[in-house]
Amino acid sequence: MTLAQLKAFLWQCTKLNFFVLLLFSLVLLFFTDQVFALHEHFYGGTLVAFKRDLYLVMGVYKLLWIFFNAIPYWVLRSMEKAA
Repeated sequence: MTLAQLKAFLWQCTKLNFFVLLLFSLVLLFFTDQVFALHEHFYGGTLVAFKRDLYLVMGVYKLLWIFFNAIPYWVLRSMEKAA
């Protein structure tokens, strides 16, 4: 795999994961009560704890997205410009 192919792959992954994060944020912002009602049977906590846990999961996902998609893409892009 060439650097150009890797850069293109990482760019596609970065965009896809950004839109997943955006969708997750919008669902969390507008439909938390409905999601809680849907999963209330499986989740033993309260709505407040559910929201806290969703924000935690979203934060971990965001960190993983930055470390494994965005940063490698930016590094490859800067390597290409330097060469």
